[in-house]
Amino acid sequence: MVSDTRRTFVSRRPGLIVGLWLALAVVIGLASPNLTRLAAEGQARVLGEDVESRRAAAEIAKAWPDEAYESLAVLALYRPEGLTPKDREYASRLARALEGPGKPSELLRVIGPNSGAEVAKRLVSRDGTMMMVALPMSKAFVSPSTQEAIARLRAMPVQPDLAPPPGLQILWTGDAVIGRDYMRNVDLSLHRAAAATVVLLLLVLLAVYRSFLLAMVPLVTIGVSLVIARGILAWMAQAGWEISSLVELFLVAVLFGSGTDFCLFISWRYAESWDVSNPAKAMDTTLSRSVLALLTSAGTVIVGFSLMGTNKFRLFSSTGPSVAIGLALTLAATLTLTPALLVLLARHHPRAFRGMTAPSSGFWERVGQRALARPVLSWIGAVVVMAPLAFVGMRTKVVQDLLTEMPPATPSASAFKLIASKFDPGVLAPLSVVLKSKADLHSSEGLALIDDLSRYLSHFHHIDEVRSATQPLGSPDLLNQARISARLSAIRQGFGQLDEGAGELEKGLSEAAVKLRAALWLESKTGLSILGPPPAGSTKEKSGTRKTAVGKEDARTRQVGALLKAAEGAGRIAEGLGRAKRELETVLDDPVGRRALDHLLVNRATITDHPELARSFATYITPDGHYARLDVAQGEQVFSAGAMNGVDLLNRKIKEFLADADGPEATALIAGSDAESADVRKMTHADQLHSWFVIPAGVFFVLLISLRDLLGCMNLVATMLLTYAFALGATDLVFVTGLGAEGLDWKVPYFLFVVLVAVGVDYNVFLMARLHEEASLWGLRPGIIRAVGQTGGLITSAAAITACSFASFLTSPLVSLRQLGFALVVGITIDALLVRPILVPCGHWLLYRQRDQPHPSPAVESDPAEPAAAPQPSHSHADQPSELAAATD
Repeated sequence: MVSDTRRTFVSRRPGLIVGLWLALAVVIGLASPNLTRLAAEGQARVLGEDVESRRAAAEIAKAWPDEAYESLAVLALYRPEGLTPKDREYASRLARALEGPGKPSELLRVIGPNSGAEVAKRLVSRDGTMMMVALPMSKAFVSPSTQEAIARLRAMPVQPDLAPPPGLQILWTGDAVIGRDYMRNVDLSLHRAAAATVVLLLLVLLAVYRSFLLAMVPLVTIGVSLVIARGILAWMAQAGWEISSLVELFLVAVLFGSGTDFCLFISWRYAESWDVSNPAKAMDTTLSRSVLALLTSAGTVIVGFSLMGTNKFRLFSSTGPSVAIGLALTLAATLTLTPALLVLLARHHPRAFRGMTAPSSGFWERVGQRALARPVLSWIGAVVVMAPLAFVGMRTKVVQDLLTEMPPATPSASAFKLIASKFDPGVLAPLSVVLKSKADLHSSEGLALIDDLSRYLSHFHHIDEVRSATQPLGSPDLLNQARISARLSAIRQGFGQLDEGAGELEKGLSEAAVKLRAALWLESKTGLSILGPPPAGSTKEKSGTRKTAVGKEDARTRQVGALLKAAEGAGRIAEGLGRAKRELETVLDDPVGRRALDHLLVNRATITDHPELARSFATYITPDGHYARLDVAQGEQVFSAGAMNGVDLLNRKIKEFLADADGPEATALIAGSDAESADVRKMTHADQLHSWFVIPAGVFFVLLISLRDLLGCMNLVATMLLTYAFALGATDLVFVTGLGAEGLDWKVPYFLFVVLVAVGVDYNVFLMARLHEEASLWGLRPGIIRAVGQTGGLITSAAAITACSFASFLTSPLVSLRQLGFALVVGITIDALLVRPILVPCGHWLLYRQRDQPHPSPAVESDPAEPAAAPQPSHSHADQPSELAAATD
C-alpha cells in the first residue's frame, strides 16, 4: 500500500518531487562543512591506536615528550661541488629563522647546524656536498594543518633577507612534505576524475539515449545525490564518523557509475512501458516492475561496500560505509527524482524518448542463441579464454611504497632519493625500539640488557647503526673498559704483576737464606763476627763463652729457616698466580670465553670515570628507569619492501632475545615510518583474506533473498571471482610485464575485489531477474536466450557507463589509481562482453539442464492495468509504432 502510494505520488506530482530534491541539494551544499579537509584529517588516523607502531609512538610521546613527533620535514642544502663556509653560515642563519618568532605551532623544534657539534656533524654528508635541517612536526604528514605549516616554512628561504648563496640548492622532503605532495595528487585526481567522468558519461548517455535532455536525467540525479551525500558525510565526520581521503574519489566514481546504471534501468523499463498519452501511468507500471530488481542490484553494491566496515585498516573501513551511504541516497533519488524527471520530460518533450523506444536490433538475442546452441562448449571456451590471465592474477606481486606511487618528477620524491644517496638510506626515518620494564634500567643488570640488545641488533646485516644509552654515538667502544672481559683483562694484568713480584720475592728470600747460611759457616770456622750480634732478646744470656756462642748459632739458624720458609711461601704464591693467570688467558683468549664475558658491568665508579654517560642515560632512559629507547637506522630504503621485512625481522628477533635474556624482564615495541608501513601491510593482508569471504557471502545472501535461486546465485558470485582474477592478471601483464613496474600497488587488489564483486554482480541481477521471468513463460533454454536478448543492450550500456566512470582514474597522477582504473575497466568490459552473455547463461543452463523440457508458448493476455510486454519477441515495446509516431510527430 505504501509502495503504491509512493509510486502514485512520484508519477502524479513530478514537479514537486524535483523541486524538493533541488532545494535540499542547494541548502545542504551551501550549509555543509568542507568534506575535502575533513577527509584529509581522517586520513591521518587510518592506522588505529591499538597497533604496535602507534602504541610505541604513544609510549615515546609519554616518556620522551621532547623527542616525540608525528611527521618530519627535511630541508637539504645541496651544492654538487661541495658546501662552502658561506653555505654553512647561511644554514645556521636559516635554522635560527625557522625557529624564530612567527614559526608555525606545528613545528616542534629545529635540528640543524646549531644543535651541537655531534648532531651537526651527522647532518653533513660524507662527501661534504649536502647539509640537512630536520623539522619535526606535531601533526600527521597528511594533516591539512601540517600541509599549511610546510607551505609557510617553504616560503621563508624565498624571502629576500633569507635568499641562499648563488648555486646553493634548497630541497624539501621528508614524510611531511611527501604527504603534502601526495594529498595534492589525490586532490588533483579527484578533480580530473570528476571532469572526465561527466564528459565520458555524457558521451555514452548521448549514444545510448540519442537525446541530450534524456541524457541529462541521470546526470542531474547523480549530481543532486552527490551534493547531498557530501554534505551529510561532512556533518557525520564532524560528529565522529571516520572518513578517509579516498571517499570523495570513490563517491564520484561509484555514484556516477552505479547510480547512472540505476537511472538507466528505470529509463529502459520506462521505454518498455511507454505510453505517450499517459506518462504517469507508464511510470507506475515501470516502478511496479522495476523496484525489486533495482533494490537487489543496489543492495549488492551497498552491502558490498558496507562490509568494508568490518576491516581493521581504517583506509578501507572508513571508505566503504561512506560510499554505501552515498549509494543509498542515490537509490532514493533514483526511485523518486529520476521518475519525476522522466515524467516531466515525457509530458513536455516526448521526442526525447525516440531512441529508447526504437525496436531492438536483435544482436544480443542472436548471441544468446549461438551460445545456447552448444552451451557446454561455450562455457568451456569462455573459461579457457579467462583462465590464463586469472592464473597470473592469483600470483600477482604487490608493492607498498609511497615514493613509487607518485610521479617520478615529484620534487619531494626526487629530493628524498638524492638525500638517501648522500646519507645512509634509513637516516630520514629511523626506527625507535622502546623497552619497558618494571625494574630500574639504570641498574647494572638493566644497562647490561640494553647493551646486549644494542650490540645484538648491530650484527644484523640490514642495520647500519644502533644508538642507545650504552652506545650513544652508535659504537660500543665508549664502554669497552666497563665490560667484564675488559675488567678480567685488567685482573689478568694484575695477576701477572703479582706473579712477577712473587717470583722476585722467592728469589730474594732464597738468596738471603743461602748467604746467611754461608756467613754462619764462616763464623763457626773462623770465630769472626761476620753477621754481628744477634737481634736483641733472641736468646737469653748464659754464663760462659761456650753457651753464648751456641745461643747465637741457634738464633741465626732459625733466621735461615724462616727465610727458607718465606721463600717457599712466595714460590707457592707465584705458582698460584701463574695458574690463575693461565686460566684467565685461556678464557679471555678463546672466542667462546670472550663471548661469554662480553657483557657490561657499569657502577657508580664507571659513571664517575665517564661523565658523558650521565648525559647519554638522560637521553635514552627515563628518570624512573622504566623506559629505555634504542634508535635504529636501517640500511634499506624507507617505505621499501626490504625495510618492512626488516621491521618484521627485528620485531621477531627482539621478542626472542628478551624472552631468553637474563636480567630484568622487559617488553619491546617498535615505532617509526617503516614500522607503521609494516603494520599497514600486515593489516591489509589480513583484511584482504577477510574480504575474500565476507563480501562475497554478503552479496550472495542479498542475491539469494531476492532471486531465491541457490545455484544461480552461486553461479553469479563464482563468475565475478573469476572476473576479478582475470582483471588483476591483465593489469599485472600491462603494468608489471609491459611497463616495468615492480608490482601492483597494494591497494589495487583490495578495491578491485570489492568493486567488481559488488558492482559487477548488479548487472547480472538485471539478467537473472529477466531470466526467471522469461524462463517461466518460455522454458529454460528459450527463456535464457530471450533474457540475454532483452537485457543485452541495457547491461552493455550500463557497463559502458561504469567503465567510463572508472576510466577517469586513468587521468590520475598516482600510479595506484591508474592501475585500479585500468583493472576496473578490464573487469567491467569482460563481464559485459563475455561473462554476462555467455558464461553466466551457459553456466545457468548447465546447473538446471534437467529442467530443459519443451515448454508451451504462453497465452498472451491483455491486462487492462499494464501493457503485455512479456511475449514480445525482441523488445517489449516493439509493437507500439503508432504511439511512437504520435510522440514524434
